[in-house]
Amino acid sequence: MPLPRKFRRAAIEATATSGGFFRDFDRHSAVHFQRGSTLVVTFDNMKSRDMPVPRYPWAYQFVAKQGHSHLGIMMKRRNDWFRHRQLCDFFDELRDSGFFDRFDNVVFYGSSMGGYGALTYASACPRARAIAFSPQTTLSPALVPWERRYDNARLRGDWDEPRYADAAVTTHHLCEALVFYDPSMPEDRRHADRLTARGVVHLRCPFVGHKIPRYLAFWGLLGTVVREAIDGTLTDAEFFRMIRVRRNHKSYVRSVLARAVAAGHVPLARHALEGFASRRPDLPAERLARQVGLGAELPRSGGRDTTTLDHRQRGRDRRD
Repeated sequence: MPLPRKFRRAAIEATATSGGFFRDFDRHSAVHFQRGSTLVVTFDNMKSRDMPVPRYPWAYQFVAKQGHSHLGIMMKRRNDWFRHRQLCDFFDELRDSGFFDRFDNVVFYGSSMGGYGALTYASACPRARAIAFSPQTTLSPALVPWERRYDNARLRGDWDEPRYADAAVTTHHLCEALVFYDPSMPEDRRHADRLTARGVVHLRCPFVGHKIPRYLAFWGLLGTVVREAIDGTLTDAEFFRMIRVRRNHKSYVRSVLARAVAAGHVPLARHALEGFASRRPDLPAERLARQVGLGAELPRSGGRDTTTLDHRQRGRDRRD
């Protein structure tokens, strides 16, 4: 099978290192970069296939910077949630050949579709840990008939293949699984609720939506969170402390207000904006009110117009 052009550079770099390899399948490709004693296994998300050529695995630069070995599972064309028999065979082969035994620490990592891949295929290495942002547990209509966001992927994937199929089952075979999700999103919450294994740690990120890594990156937290999660030093108390500090950031405020307005809770949204503005006088409350559809009326706190910003502060907000 000819080497896919978009993966060619990654394949050449991987095979040039001692112990690296590239494997190509009908729907996916796997590339391994041998570096340190920690192995990070990543899975593409839905947007990965739209990334510019040359393509590297998801989180490639971050993992390389940490000096970790990297096994990246990449989608070639259409997203199928990694539900293909060849990929199941590949992870069986890695398990049976002792590939994972070469590493002191093995971590599977992904977001959304990639989070599903991380939680399921990590069971090929029972001592592994998994990091999953907003993951699905399965798209099988028999198990999650309420999941209607990814109907095309449901049709493309082989949901009758029993191996690595349901994260609600595979996570019982893991050492630990850190699951980040927004409990205000019904589907994401229901997937998280299916994860009841002892090693699952539920890390709630309320009112940020499905794309949690984007918010963490915007707040300057993503690198720290993932680095500590890979090292095994991230605690739920520390994570909640980190995101609590960011809850007065205008991106978070905007998300909370927009959700309240969309749900028809306009008075509640106005009250929330007043509270945010009282804690952060430099918050561009007037602009936020317009952006989320609260109108032009300015919220006030203690008789003081909390939306008044000097020109210098407005310039800083435009740069945020």
